[in-house]
Amino acid sequence: MRKVLVIQEDIIILKILERLVKLNNFECRAIRSLDALNIEDQQTNYDFIITDILFEGIAPLEFVAQIQEILLHKNLLIVTNMGQDKIKQEIFALRDITGFYAVPIDLDEIEAIIQAY
Repeated sequence: MRKVLVIQEDIIILKILERLVKLNNFECRAIRSLDALNIEDQQTNYDFIITDILFEGIAPLEFVAQIQEILLHKNLLIVTNMGQDKIKQEIFALRDITGFYAVPIDLDEIEAIIQAY
């Protein structure tokens, strides 16, 4: 079974993304912060991690680096309220970023990416 981890503080966006992922036949784990990770999460190789980058107490680039360091994954999608071009460019300068989507998000585009996998 293909697996997705959704990390999103905004409960509405979290639930929307979780539903989208499940409707596309992925197993989904949806959490609101890295604090909710367990040992099993850190041992799972996710097909996709769909995450925000705005979390209190950590800079966006640090957060992405932390995700890349502690979680096994094939694709990393950023879905965030932070739509600044500078941040987007800095995020894409990092390695292994599959996509960056600012709110309001285009669910069809996100769905197309996960379906193509």
